[in-house]
Amino acid sequence: MSPRAFGRRCREPWGHFALRALLVLTLLLVTGGYLCDRFRIGIDDQQARCLGSTRWYLIDTYDQRPTRGQLVAFAATDGMAPYFRPGQTVIKRVVGMPGDRVSVDAERTTINGSARPNSDPALAGTLQRPSAVFFRQGLVVPDDQFWVMGDTRDSFDARYWGLLSMQQVRGRAYALF
Repeated sequence: MSPRAFGRRCREPWGHFALRALLVLTLLLVTGGYLCDRFRIGIDDQQARCLGSTRWYLIDTYDQRPTRGQLVAFAATDGMAPYFRPGQTVIKRVVGMPGDRVSVDAERTTINGSARPNSDPALAGTLQRPSAVFFRQGLVVPDDQFWVMGDTRDSFDARYWGLLSMQQVRGRAYALF
């Protein structure tokens, strides 16, 4: 009778097992390296969130060409103080693309004549500056720049610090939970 007849397994030679294990580990390391290089996790630790109730975001660092309506992760600049420190990753929604006309007044922000909801410059008082400082009329978004905003009235966004440069973009963001 063969060893299989009694429920025993035949052992394969050690070299075959080691080769398979090495292949599986290599595949896991290559896949893990690719995923860690491409994706980042962003966590919004603010009390009042400007993009709804989402706290966790997945950032795809390979997708760096923003499109209208998508969330984009970017590096903050010196002009974004006091809310963001230089280099900090910030996530906002792209609402203005190159060639669009942006206007900001006391009551609303418009993109190509369409008013954005919750878009008056509500933080002017908090920033201790007159709201008129943030008004813009017919600003045309230049090539390789974007107008980004949060979804809430009190979002610290392009209304206060201006256009987002393509060089600041770190990737596309996806709301997780």
